Amino acid sequence: MATHGFKEGDRVEVFSNSRGNWVTDGVILHAPKADCLMDGFSIPSGALKVHSSAGTKWILPADVATNVRPAAGAAEATADQSLGFGGSLGGAMTAGKPDRPLCKLNCGRFVQPGLSKGMKPFDTCCKRCASSKGRGGPDDHDANCQGARLSVKVPDLKRIVTVEAEDPKRWLTDLAANHVMLRQHAERIFSESMGSSSKMDPKHLKQAVESRLLAPIEVTLSVSDDTLKKWLTDFDTAGKGSLDVAGFDKVCREVFNDRILAWFPTKLPVKAHSFVRQNPQAPDAVYEFGEKLGEGSFGIVHGVTHRLSGEKRVCKKIAKLKGKSGMKESEILSEIESMAMLDHPNVIKVYEYFNEHDSISQIMEPCYGGELQDRIDDVFKKGKPAYSEEFICDVMKQTLRALAFMHEERFMHKDLKPQNIMLCDKDSSSIKVIDFGLAELFEADKPVSDQFAGTLLYMAPEVFRLELTVKVDVWAAGVILYNLVTGDYPFMAPWPLPPGRDMEWWQAELQRVIQTQSYRPHARFQNGAVSPACRSLLDQMLQKDPRSRPDAAGCLEHRWFKQFCQTAPTLSVGVTQCLEAYSGMPELKKAFFLLMAHQFSTPVINELREIFTHFDVSNRGSLSAASFREVLHNTGATNLQVEKMLHALDKDDSGSVDWTEFIAAALSISICGNKQLVEASFATLDRDCDGKITPQDIESTFAHGDVGEIWRRHLPDELLKLAASPPYTLDQFEKYMGQRVRITGGNKLAPVE
Repeated sequence: MATHGFKEGDRVEVFSNSRGNWVTDGVILHAPKADCLMDGFSIPSGALKVHSSAGTKWILPADVATNVRPAAGAAEATADQSLGFGGSLGGAMTAGKPDRPLCKLNCGRFVQPGLSKGMKPFDTCCKRCASSKGRGGPDDHDANCQGARLSVKVPDLKRIVTVEAEDPKRWLTDLAANHVMLRQHAERIFSESMGSSSKMDPKHLKQAVESRLLAPIEVTLSVSDDTLKKWLTDFDTAGKGSLDVAGFDKVCREVFNDRILAWFPTKLPVKAHSFVRQNPQAPDAVYEFGEKLGEGSFGIVHGVTHRLSGEKRVCKKIAKLKGKSGMKESEILSEIESMAMLDHPNVIKVYEYFNEHDSISQIMEPCYGGELQDRIDDVFKKGKPAYSEEFICDVMKQTLRALAFMHEERFMHKDLKPQNIMLCDKDSSSIKVIDFGLAELFEADKPVSDQFAGTLLYMAPEVFRLELTVKVDVWAAGVILYNLVTGDYPFMAPWPLPPGRDMEWWQAELQRVIQTQSYRPHARFQNGAVSPACRSLLDQMLQKDPRSRPDAAGCLEHRWFKQFCQTAPTLSVGVTQCLEAYSGMPELKKAFFLLMAHQFSTPVINELREIFTHFDVSNRGSLSAASFREVLHNTGATNLQVEKMLHALDKDDSGSVDWTEFIAAALSISICGNKQLVEASFATLDRDCDGKITPQDIESTFAHGDVGEIWRRHLPDELLKLAASPPYTLDQFEKYMGQRVRITGGNKLAPVE
């Protein structure tokens, strides 16, 4: 029974999560005195349904006291006097509070989950409500309202579509390449359309091409009168104003080739690492230098601001080897190349470098949260508030995902430790793996290295036998897990040094302990400070025999990571709209967007990272075409739309979608009109800084290595789409990047978790 004393019609003040304050115009719509079913929910006795200018919501009994209070000096008023619309609750409730903000149009419903095509959180419940300005009638909400389709199980499309419709790209290309099959298809349509007649008139020609030609892949076309006249001119050999079977076959062939070119164009391959190059300008001409962030034995780290884009970055200036100080130039460049090759959301990004007389300056993304080691020390040495096991789990999940990706790319880090893991900011557990100075790229047929490297406390037993595999990184990650839980090391020689012992003895003793002893027990593993599942994973990661130690991807399958599963991120309607719009853009523009995605950050990068890693079901740092195809099908996109998206996203034809490929497509609509970023991209392409972009500038940016020939062959055709002659000015580049694109209606797609 209710104990708060509120009743229907009472004027109240209600706390608004979306506004962060008390709203004074609230009124109680319902105050059930017994458990009941209302608005599709099981409502307990004592709950309140409250409407205010902030929207309509249910508040559970336990939260009434902190969320509802009598309005100051309120006179009695009935609900129907105060309101014209009672609203309805849709979506989940957590402790009486909505898990999402309410629709800004005050219709009483929650906003759709995820990001809009402009890469901003949705602020309305659905497209139809936005169009109707929140009038609130039953017909003013669509199937996506509040993310409603998230709970609808989409049938397995592979069981209900034809073989042709399941893979429209293959069907089109197979028939286009097989003249006999295509002619048989044309003859069948001709016969179905004309019966025994040997001629096809313009009316039937138009109907056959529009409705029948691509029917096996569930696609209809639109044929203009001009196109129809052209076909009759080109293929009506008898000049009778109609086509015979041979002429219709030629029409079909032309349509097939045209659609393949439009929907699945020849790709201009791009790899993100090709953008990481030496900038010939002086560093201070490109960046404004800020405060010094740190200094080490080899160089200095400064915060810098990109002068054109305003992007905040970090400059790590490393002194070249001179005498006994500094680093070899080849070693510095090797580290830059390693970072450039590793395109992953949890690996530090390097943008470019400057090679000067006595130093090399690396420009990298900033991580404002400091080293993970500092966070550990804050808790265990400085007595600051402890982080949770969920924090530990999230850090380890990201670290292992980065390792799984690196190992798939045949990289060993070889010096993984908390000092080489950076927190992206002070208030989150997002991390980046850094410092690839000791990283090693190994051959696929030689996965064992004999190159000794690392930090002693984090070295696996096999390192001392010079039998290094990717499993040494898993061991080091296990030591980090122990660090996070205890603030200590799992293997340690006596410290401080016993009398008469020196560092050489200590190092030898530590090597012996690592190779022969089990990791040290700790009270935090015994007193319930962490779960048994965490201890179980640690046991596996610190197996001395690497054959018994799981690889990074195997570690991620451990039950511990399922223990802290958070709410699944949503591939929202807006993101899918961006992917679909990107698929219809010219190849050169896609390449420019890939450059922009690599070079510049976005406020929603964390949300996109969550989506990307959530759908990376194999934890390999990329979205496999097979698994992502099913995700895209579940958005309600047609089979043709899905295949077009996958074709466009996989710019390097690797069979998967890499991190930068994904964000290039997701951001394509939101950044194409960002004047500051477009100007900065123009400057990146303008290698000689003459204020113009030439075809040679574009080639020097994209046409590297084994993709150079295809770029040189197809670039002239792509440049024709700029509607201008080279060299190109900034104004022409801005117009090209800002051209309007076709966007699928938001009510035709569904969000997917």
